[in-house]
Amino acid sequence: MPILYLSVAVAAIINVIAHESAHGLAARRLGGHWLGVSWHKGRLSTAVDITGLNVGAHRQIAVAGVLVDLVMATLSCLLWIHLGAVWAKGAFLWTAASALVNGCPLIPHSDGWQLVSGARRVAKSTAEQLLPAPADEGAAHD
Repeated sequence: MPILYLSVAVAAIINVIAHESAHGLAARRLGGHWLGVSWHKGRLSTAVDITGLNVGAHRQIAVAGVLVDLVMATLSCLLWIHLGAVWAKGAFLWTAASALVNGCPLIPHSDGWQLVSGARRVAKSTAEQLLPAPADEGAAHD
């Protein structure tokens, strides 16, 4: 059983570094600036200056971390099940949980929440563009 605890701890460290790095690298590629990592409301998060980036870029930055979680969970699952690497069970447990928590749209400010709120902003701005402009109430009419 100690190998399981150790593998979870190692996976947690590697996964957090990879997850947050993915956000930073995606932001940099899209024109944002990585500012560092911060501890905010009990969670580690990447601080990125995304001023001037569109909603699509925001969503790409958010999904980068979840994709890393999913890749790591898949690799550790393959190592555990197909190759019989017992230590990979702990890595799978951590990375799968990380993918579920980070990808959950119900947790405020999680990556999943960012994706859903970004989609809502796109839908709202598209709807606003399709609607006619409201008439000016105070305008004088001849």
